[in-house]
Amino acid sequence: MRVKIWALLLLLLIGQVHFISAENVSMTREETFLFLQEALSAQLSLGDKFRSEQEISDVLSPYFTDDYQKLFVAEHIFSEPEGFIMYGTDVFDYFIPMYSYDVNTKIMTDKNKIIVTEYFLPQLEGPVVWEKPHYESITIIKTKAGWKISDYLVSEDKPSIK
Repeated sequence: MRVKIWALLLLLLIGQVHFISAENVSMTREETFLFLQEALSAQLSLGDKFRSEQEISDVLSPYFTDDYQKLFVAEHIFSEPEGFIMYGTDVFDYFIPMYSYDVNTKIMTDKNKIIVTEYFLPQLEGPVVWEKPHYESITIIKTKAGWKISDYLVSEDKPSIK
C-alpha cells in the first residue's frame, strides 16, 4: 500500500513539474506557421466588409499586440461613412510576409520570443517589386493573453534573438 502511495505521489509530482515547465515551451514549427497563416487571414478579412473599430480589434486581437494593431490600422484601414475597411494595396508593411513556409523560413526562439524570418531575393517583375535582397521578420512574444505578434522588420541584415 505504501509503495502505491509513493508511486502515485511521484506520478503527480512528475505531472506537476511537466505542467509547470510546459508554460514556457515555445510553439512548434507547425503551430507557428499555422498561427502566422491564421493571422494573415485575419488581416486580409478586413477587406471583406465595413466594420466598426471594435470589430477590427476583435479580428486582430487573437494574433497581434495592441501596439502592432495600431500600426497596421493606421497604415491599412480607411474610414468611410459605412464604417472602416481595408482596400487593396501594393504596400505590405505590417502584413504577415509571404513566407514560403518551407526550409527557407527560419525560426529562432528564446524563452518567451519567437522570430520567424525568411531571406527574399530581388523581385524585378510583377505588381510588387524590390531591387535589393532582404530579410522579412515577424516577432511573436508570449503575453498574459497568449502568443501575439509584436514586431515586423525588413532588413538587409540577418535578424537575431537579442
